[in-house]
Amino acid sequence: MNRKKAVFIISISAVLTLGVPIQTWADSNGSLVSNDLAPFVERDFEGVVEQILNIKSEHPEWTEQQVEDAMDVNAPGKSAMRSGIIDIWNSLTDSEKKLVIRYPFDALKVNQAKNIATTQTETKFGVNGLGNKSDAFRHGIWNAEMTYLIGETKAELFATAHEDKDVSGTESDGFLKTEHKNMDLHNNEVGRILAMQNPGLTEDALANLIYSEVNKENSSFIWLHE
Repeated sequence: MNRKKAVFIISISAVLTLGVPIQTWADSNGSLVSNDLAPFVERDFEGVVEQILNIKSEHPEWTEQQVEDAMDVNAPGKSAMRSGIIDIWNSLTDSEKKLVIRYPFDALKVNQAKNIATTQTETKFGVNGLGNKSDAFRHGIWNAEMTYLIGETKAELFATAHEDKDVSGTESDGFLKTEHKNMDLHNNEVGRILAMQNPGLTEDALANLIYSEVNKENSSFIWLHE
């Protein structure tokens, strides 16, 4: 699969979804499923980026903070932005908001990597799990693909911003949210390292590489439970 499909088109055909809050549920077998990288409605994500670009175009002299403030002011007003856009913007962490404003087109590629990650995880494991091996794989391939698409530095920025959220309490699998955050940050880094060590792989080849690493006896990836 060609990961370099056009993503810089004016109409913004891709969408940003790294800001989805973590939610979990049980599948038919009782396994915990995570949608921390799941998408919202595509047109609403397009609207978030379009809204930011419009503000920056109308006020080129504004700082990033002023653009963020304008988005925050608009957020409660249903007449200013569609409700889906409001929901998405409000779901982003403060760190994510700043990155989307600073790098809107890179953010679209982050979403492209996210789509690959969730699809490949479903293919390899049959589920996008929470706190388990499939979770480790998902974060690893997400970061590996981001590294290919936007470089290691920006990939780390977006991945770390996604984890900049409230970590009080526990997740539905019984583990502390801090444990999940530490797991994700570690696996994000492993994914980026693997991409840098193995440049130019196809999507499927990269997925196979990371799947193999996850299943090694002494894997570089970590997870909280089976």
